[in-house]
Amino acid sequence: MKFVNQLDYPHLMYKIGSKRDYDYYLANKERIDACKFDHINFQPGMKPVESIATVERAGCGLCCAVMVADRLTPNSKFTLEDAIELSYASHANEGIGTEFDPFAPAFAEKMNYEYKGSNDLDELDQWLAAGGAAVVKVAGDRRDGHIGVFSNGWHYITALYKRPDGRYALLDPYLYDGKYDEDGKQGLVEVDGVLLYTNAEVLLEESKLFDPRFYMFRLK
Repeated sequence: MKFVNQLDYPHLMYKIGSKRDYDYYLANKERIDACKFDHINFQPGMKPVESIATVERAGCGLCCAVMVADRLTPNSKFTLEDAIELSYASHANEGIGTEFDPFAPAFAEKMNYEYKGSNDLDELDQWLAAGGAAVVKVAGDRRDGHIGVFSNGWHYITALYKRPDGRYALLDPYLYDGKYDEDGKQGLVEVDGVLLYTNAEVLLEESKLFDPRFYMFRLK
């Protein structure tokens, strides 16, 4: 099992945000307004602002893709550099981080995987039970006072399987010591090395602002 932590890649450049203008805000208004995006001042007439970022800052989705590739294709040669190239080619880098709506089908085509986006937890369970894997989009802190379990902002995590006790095995590409002992997170995530386990309620609450919540992949 390969674990890829974006914090290990402050040197790997990744350009994002070239379409993050006011139209982008309007298209995502409900979920952006629900979250704490005070660092981005969305105003009428706002022009696209391309950010020269890094995988450390904005590459969680890229890391998840590499981990999914390793899960489905052992000894996969799909690298972070490949993921960056695919993100640019599919225009997935033009919003906040990596947009999986264009990235996921392009990734599936490149890797010869079956792909489906879903909001249905039972469907996620079926794909995982059949040997698939999924990337889950989570929202972070919200203006209603909710503290994001996996992140303070928008983030992607990887779902590997479901244990008999109903808890989901996850990989968080922004993992650091003590993360799940912070205020508002205690007791919600079981940490076992780099593997995390949480229940369906947490997974659904953290992903509820997105459609789809789950980007699911499996071998054809």
